[in-house]
Amino acid sequence: MALKVLHTESSMNLGGQELRVLAEMEGLRSRGIVSVLAARPGSGIIREAKARGLKAYAINMRGSFDPFAVAAFIRMMLREKVDVVNAHGSKDGWSAGIAARILGIRVIRSRHVANPIRAHFFGRLAYTALCDRIVTTGESIKQAMAERGVPAGKITSVPTGVDTKRFHPGVEKGALRKELGVPEGAPLVGMVSVLRGDKGPDVFLKAAEAVLDRRRDVFFALVGDGWMRGRLEEYLSKSRHNRNIFMTGYRRDIPEVMADLDVLALPAKAAEGVPQVILQAHAMKVPVAASDVGGITEVAVDGKTALTTPPGDHGALADAMLRLIEYKTLAARLAEEGHRLVTERYTLEGMLDRMEAVYKSDAP
Repeated sequence: MALKVLHTESSMNLGGQELRVLAEMEGLRSRGIVSVLAARPGSGIIREAKARGLKAYAINMRGSFDPFAVAAFIRMMLREKVDVVNAHGSKDGWSAGIAARILGIRVIRSRHVANPIRAHFFGRLAYTALCDRIVTTGESIKQAMAERGVPAGKITSVPTGVDTKRFHPGVEKGALRKELGVPEGAPLVGMVSVLRGDKGPDVFLKAAEAVLDRRRDVFFALVGDGWMRGRLEEYLSKSRHNRNIFMTGYRRDIPEVMADLDVLALPAKAAEGVPQVILQAHAMKVPVAASDVGGITEVAVDGKTALTTPPGDHGALADAMLRLIEYKTLAARLAEEGHRLVTERYTLEGMLDRMEAVYKSDAP
């Protein structure tokens, strides 16, 4: 019989974390693993799951411990005959974890973010008594959790993999440039991200202005949506360089967006796991400039696969962007090494292999 996995997610966003969940649900179907999703009503992931034809339940999660959510999870787990729960967020981790423990169902906790877990008893409880296995998206997250008292032997690092059938150097170019009116041959730098503070979209805009103070022929595209969008649009409306900087909103055609970029930037301010967007850029041989923080440094290795800068330093980011624009040999070498890294260690199939092993390792 097929193994049934319940993925739970309390985030309202639709970013890299949520897209990984959906990719895993789709990718494991052919491997005898059936997946179902439980997320908050109106969330981005539940809308996207339904658009992809994936089975999804809407469950209200009002806090870390919500007895109504626990009861709803118990009913749903019994109805679906769930074998394994994979909890991806904080609120769902508690409610779904408690429900699964009541029913004797195996629990995996996925940790996608690098901010430290709380060191007190209840902070560790979610990753000890309430789960059987922990999956992190990067080695740096695994190490940080072990330093906070979580048994290292309980943690497995499985970075998100790239679908190299979608993200590859042969993707057709020109669509984004034509849409934005970027002249042929003009450098185009992009950031693709959820627009929230820790990702540093404000740093990207300031770095873009710093570049344009020195070179007027460069163009910039900020791709994505999120709670900061209004604030960023207001800032951009007052910029003296706003004719060269575009905000595109959320897009589905990310491979085509990437294909037109000369540089991909990720100026994250805070530690995170291994970012999908950097791996996607590597897969397409797009040069990368990124912050040297958290799991980013596992795949954006300064001078080898990318140029890295201190988080929050827009001047340093501007310098890195310009180096990649102006020194073509350097940019090509870094992009080639990044591509090699992805194809050897960070493919979607590799991620699915490892997650299949995690799900089936303790199966009866």
